[in-house]
Amino acid sequence: MDFNFFPQAGALFSVIVLIKSITLIAIGFYIVFTFVVFTQVKVMTQILYLPNAETLLKTISIINIALAISLFVGAFAIL
Repeated sequence: MDFNFFPQAGALFSVIVLIKSITLIAIGFYIVFTFVVFTQVKVMTQILYLPNAETLLKTISIINIALAISLFVGAFAIL
């Protein structure tokens, strides 16, 4: 019996590269999304006066950006 599911070694390599590329592109879109969230938080705090929540929301959105960028860098190093 032939259990060779990938008869060509190059086919497996190209599938792996494609999956890695799609993963990095998806993480890149997530980084763009976090910048949109940061912009929305900034605009919201200009429109609404929330003295206690303003610094907390901005801090959380900046932490979210930092984590998204570190996720991309980590994924790029691992993949």
